Amino acid sequence: MDRENIKTDQNVIHNFKASLQHERDQAAKADRFYLEVLKVSEIQRFNSDSDADMEMQRQDVDLILTLNNINYRVSEKFRDKDFGDLYVEVYSKYPKTFGWLHTGTPNAILYFTPEQVYWITHQSLSTFCIEILFPCISDGWFEELILSPKSIISKQLVLKNNQYKINLIQAHNHDGADWETLGISAPFELFEDFGVKIRKCKCKNSLDNTSL
Repeated sequence: MDRENIKTDQNVIHNFKASLQHERDQAAKADRFYLEVLKVSEIQRFNSDSDADMEMQRQDVDLILTLNNINYRVSEKFRDKDFGDLYVEVYSKYPKTFGWLHTGTPNAILYFTPEQVYWITHQSLSTFCIEILFPCISDGWFEELILSPKSIISKQLVLKNNQYKINLIQAHNHDGADWETLGISAPFELFEDFGVKIRKCKCKNSLDNTSL
């Protein structure tokens, strides 16, 4: 579950518990998509505070979907607008705790926007980010972001002679303690250019483009 809350005003503090509750409120809408569009036969969510559910959440697995008799471990991410890019958490707590790509074990990431849902194969995303993308991000860029009054700074990244614009994003968290979550947003084109498997599904009750 994607619990970061991207803000452009540094004075706005991200409250972890409030964000978690907001994302749990999205479950009903997401479930309708799974049932009506993907036509799944079973949904098993891990959204309680039980020890078993918390263990799945620590693995960044929000639910298991059964689709065509195959079980998929799914991590859900939600954004209020489709910016044509993908946000990836690098540090859940900077600078010592890496983000969900390093620790998660889902088969797929379901990336919800108001009009589209992106089915992203976790292994392909993880391999690209950890082996190629993240090592190209200078530690100095993150230090610049931390010291900046801004929550977002833009950089130009060159990979295989192609230039891409990326955004470095910091979220200010408060839950009895304060910490910074740092991540990157980059256009879907960048990820697809490097073999990340992404399929786009319409949110409407249509089976168009929902073959997974």
